[in-house]
Amino acid sequence: MKLNWKVLCTGFAAVILLTACGTDANPKEDTNSNTSGQVTDSTNGSSADNNDSANVNEADGNDASDNMTEAQLTESDEQSFSLEVLPEYTLTSEEPGRDSLYAEQNSNAFMRIETRAIEEGAYDNLLGNMKEVLTASSDGMEPEEVENIFTAADDNEIKNVKAFKVETNEGPVTGILFEKEDKIVRLTIFDTVEEEYKTDFINMAQTIK
Repeated sequence: MKLNWKVLCTGFAAVILLTACGTDANPKEDTNSNTSGQVTDSTNGSSADNNDSANVNEADGNDASDNMTEAQLTESDEQSFSLEVLPEYTLTSEEPGRDSLYAEQNSNAFMRIETRAIEEGAYDNLLGNMKEVLTASSDGMEPEEVENIFTAADDNEIKNVKAFKVETNEGPVTGILFEKEDKIVRLTIFDTVEEEYKTDFINMAQTIK
């Protein structure tokens, strides 16, 4: 993939995580720690029919059953997860602890996948870092919270969902954090201006296990 702002954004995120790991002596605040469940599940948030709400409702038919019939179960080479991957998408490992799911027709559209074990403090640390990365990728824009990002979350045992979004010249960048089974999953979706790949990325993300 060509060197561009998204690669710089990736480097920024890595620096933040390395800095946090190198300066924090308290294991309860380590980025590999878990949350105590203080964050509520955003899948039960309010409807976006209220135009006065500051939140964005992304529930627009992103049901994993809509177009996943041709998806193939694919395991990560570097992390302990698998997911259903649609044709014309490729899962690759960037480095230990980080994979990317690329749209083959446009490699600038991709979803970064990071997983952590559920340990005390990890969820909150990852959430804070996710917001910082989104802010940096949009030249300081405050991330806007997104509700109902997963319409099938209850069916897929997804819990504690938090999602935020910023707009950039290249397209929206969406950060999603959730818990499933024994892991915390953080996603960063880089889409086109037309949001051509959002539905596919979200449908595939719901199958992570």
